[in-house]
Amino acid sequence: MTMNTDPSFFPNLLFVYGTLRRDCSSGAHQKYLSDAEFVTNAQVRGSLYRVSYYPALAINDSGWVQGEIYRLRDSQQLAQLDAYEECTYPALPAQEYQRCLIQAQSSKGDCFNVWVYAYQRSLNNLPLIASGDFLNP
Repeated sequence: MTMNTDPSFFPNLLFVYGTLRRDCSSGAHQKYLSDAEFVTNAQVRGSLYRVSYYPALAINDSGWVQGEIYRLRDSQQLAQLDAYEECTYPALPAQEYQRCLIQAQSSKGDCFNVWVYAYQRSLNNLPLIASGDFLNP
């Protein structure tokens, strides 16, 4: 699994695994991704934890986390998503999430370089979502 934090590299694909997924009832998808193009259902290597009404992705090789890939319309949309996630790029140590570049895999086996918001705080005492799917725990 590769992670890239080079700010000059700007892919337009985003992997979402929690409140930004289209079937999540939070309303975040409609607000931030309604005009983004759905690309495919996909998965990334990692573990998923429940923080509160939202999940936390830990990037590791212990399992798979389910989600969706979207093609963003422009860097302004990505900036709005950063604001929603309360994340600057690169992230500050005190922030809950960091945006990083990883590889996602579709159900057909196609690989995509995608932005993802990964949790950067302690996972101690957070319950594991063993299924790796926030919408189907």
